[in-house]
Amino acid sequence: MENKKITFDPDELQLTKKDLIDFLGRCIDEWRHNVRGNFKFIVAGELMRAQVRVTPEYVLKEVWSKIIKWFYDLNWENAKQDKTDSFMKLMREMDKKKNDQ
Repeated sequence: MENKKITFDPDELQLTKKDLIDFLGRCIDEWRHNVRGNFKFIVAGELMRAQVRVTPEYVLKEVWSKIIKWFYDLNWENAKQDKTDSFMKLMREMDKKKNDQ
């Protein structure tokens, strides 16, 4: 079996500036189905899209890579709040023990 070096890191942003702008555009288009109810989201999305347009790509890659990593951490912390899941209860107990040391 040939030993191949893995060069793709899913924790690093692989998307381009255009990909981010297109993604935000799709979100805004979806919110426009209910302009009155989603007005604040539409404005925020347009501001984000404008900011992405004027930000250099290397800065976007750094910032969005960090957001992706923080999202995983936040998602994990959120999952641990499930009081009905025995595994999450165990994880909370282990965290508490670790923090008490």
